[in-house]
Amino acid sequence: MKKSIIIWTTAIILVIIAVYTTSKYSPKTNTAINPPGQNPQTEQAAPSPAVNDKSGEQAADKKINLMEDYDFTLEDLKGSKVTLSELKGKKVFLNFWATWCPPCKAEMPDIEKLYQETKDSDLVILAVNVGDDKKKVQDFIAKYNYNFNILLDTKGEVSQLYQVSGIPTSYFIDTNGLLDDWSTGSMPYESMKEFVNNLE
Repeated sequence: MKKSIIIWTTAIILVIIAVYTTSKYSPKTNTAINPPGQNPQTEQAAPSPAVNDKSGEQAADKKINLMEDYDFTLEDLKGSKVTLSELKGKKVFLNFWATWCPPCKAEMPDIEKLYQETKDSDLVILAVNVGDDKKKVQDFIAKYNYNFNILLDTKGEVSQLYQVSGIPTSYFIDTNGLLDDWSTGSMPYESMKEFVNNLE
């Protein structure tokens, strides 16, 4: 009797763990933690990405300005420095990923497809690798022949600034530097396109 109780208890715990793990990587859950304040010493509530007025429209003046308040500079695979605030006037698709992450790998062909279709437009795609060393990232990108811009967050400082709690996480930034929308989990091409088309 005791043995069967232990077995059932263990089985229930394993099911709960499996459900939790699976739910963390469900596509387009929109549950990314919003960027915190830049000062890590100051504990504060994460600001809301947008405030809706009574008509249901987003109030642009209430959105978070990522280019001003959450600016960063990272190196790309060629050793050039890329600064987010210098992209003001362009639309930005900011994606956090890693080479070991299956959902990240799943969405990368669609990011490449979007890149090829928009490379001559005002959209900039920045795929920020979190934690991998440069050689590993270079080998990964060469293997799959991806052409969109890869940035290296080797120490995880930018992902920490943005409070990225799960990858992939994507932020969509308008031409004024304001956070328009965000998503966690692997996204299909259609969802990426929809987010991008909503940018002003």
